Amino acid sequence: MKILVAYDGSESAQRALAQAADLASSDGASVSVVSVAEPLPQFGRAGAAMPPEEEEERRHELADAKETLAAKGVDAKVVERRGDPATLIVDEAEAEGSDVIVVGSRGLNTAQRWLIGSVSSRVVQHAPCNVLVVR
Repeated sequence: MKILVAYDGSESAQRALAQAADLASSDGASVSVVSVAEPLPQFGRAGAAMPPEEEEERRHELADAKETLAAKGVDAKVVERRGDPATLIVDEAEAEGSDVIVVGSRGLNTAQRWLIGSVSSRVVQHAPCNVLVVR
């Protein structure tokens, strides 16, 4: 089995990582941890950028995730992407042939979901495989 975990360092992502570790250790599955950052637009310039301190924090979070999995006997690869999180999580699952995507739920209320949308909801709608939403 191939497991893809969406990870941003949040509490919900940490719960998703723990669930993926449990699944992988009981099944001997391979695990990929994907972190997707949305770059901020640069006004007056083409393209988008991410502040260096955010890049460093993101890499540190991914290293922590890999270390957490390793402590549970799960070898994982990490993937960094930039762009729309839901789209790129789904794209990564398709590219890797994932059997399941594990994502955390942020617990947005109805108004927040309507205004900003839910990454986990969009992943569920567009995923090429099963999705486990961890609360």
